[in-house]
Amino acid sequence: MVGFKGSNAPWRGLATALVGAGLVLSAGAQARQLTYASYLPPTHPTSEDGIQKFIDIVQDKTDDEVTFAFYPSEAAASAKTMLSAINDQLIDAGFIVSVYFPTSLPVNTVLSDLSFFNDDNAITAAAVTDTILNDCPQCLDEYKKYNVHFLATYSTPPYQAMCKAPMKNGFDPKGLRMRAPGAEVGRWVSEIGGVPVNIPNNESYEAMERGQVDCVIGAVAWLKSLSLGEVAHSVGTLPMGGFQGGSLFNISEEVWQGLDAQTQHIMQDAALEALASTVYSYTAEEKEARETALKDGVNFVDASPELVKQRDEFMQSQIKQAAATASSRGVKNPEAIVQAFLDNMDKWRARIEGKNLSEQQYYELLKTNLLADAGK
Repeated sequence: MVGFKGSNAPWRGLATALVGAGLVLSAGAQARQLTYASYLPPTHPTSEDGIQKFIDIVQDKTDDEVTFAFYPSEAAASAKTMLSAINDQLIDAGFIVSVYFPTSLPVNTVLSDLSFFNDDNAITAAAVTDTILNDCPQCLDEYKKYNVHFLATYSTPPYQAMCKAPMKNGFDPKGLRMRAPGAEVGRWVSEIGGVPVNIPNNESYEAMERGQVDCVIGAVAWLKSLSLGEVAHSVGTLPMGGFQGGSLFNISEEVWQGLDAQTQHIMQDAALEALASTVYSYTAEEKEARETALKDGVNFVDASPELVKQRDEFMQSQIKQAAATASSRGVKNPEAIVQAFLDNMDKWRARIEGKNLSEQQYYELLKTNLLADAGK
């Protein structure tokens, strides 16, 4: 039987979270139900094809010995309170975005600060997860400090600028207020003459609608999943980083220590299967959103050769900048983390690029290599 070690596994804080959410459960069900939170809506790929997929797999493979109550759309925690919510045992798992916690998670933010190297989300998701699981003990220890047991994370397709103005004369970022996630994308926006605004992506629609930002730097899939297609009239096609780092799939460290080995294995494997689902779903939604936007008359605007060159130079500058920023935040030997990520990008590029893998094949590749490297 899978489930929990002993008959009285540590569940402090869980009852409080469930009561606060208005759930009425029997004592037996309460002892086994966990809470999972996300700040994004239930139809977002990270929710529908990521977290929910993970939950379904775990519940199925444990014969409902482990179940979850899923709270999307900030029902249990916001983007900027997710880490403290897990640490304080108000929830048992949640979507953590490291760039929202640069002082609390400076080690893991190193990986987020290398986002301009993301040109293929399948490669990047594998490389980031590999780096954290197998090449960065500091990364894992940092999460454990906040009661988080990291399982896996994902990466978006490369970000682009979705703007309110039609930009019929070409992509011109000068003077535009641009939603820029994290310090590095903010540095890029400033470098090209824009004004960076750091807000969570779930606030992007309202910010653009109200004129608080002119552009949102993010995944083109958000034209659909966050309804930005209703307020954006142009997309600058120049890649501008992307999400990587953080932790989409995790579980409270206290809960993890109360699970038996078989259940721990099920959760780790489920995280990789859900990672594959998230990556492929995001890519498919990106394609669909782009096709719909073109039909709706959204302008897709290319950057000038000069701006493309500036972008490539900025990407290379991230190698030293990410390490320097991490060092200023007290991270020891950040150069090793940077190099491990770059090496893993090369390794996973060789495994994936040009192979036209199915989602199942990608998952099998993750399972074979990531867990083997982790000695599991």
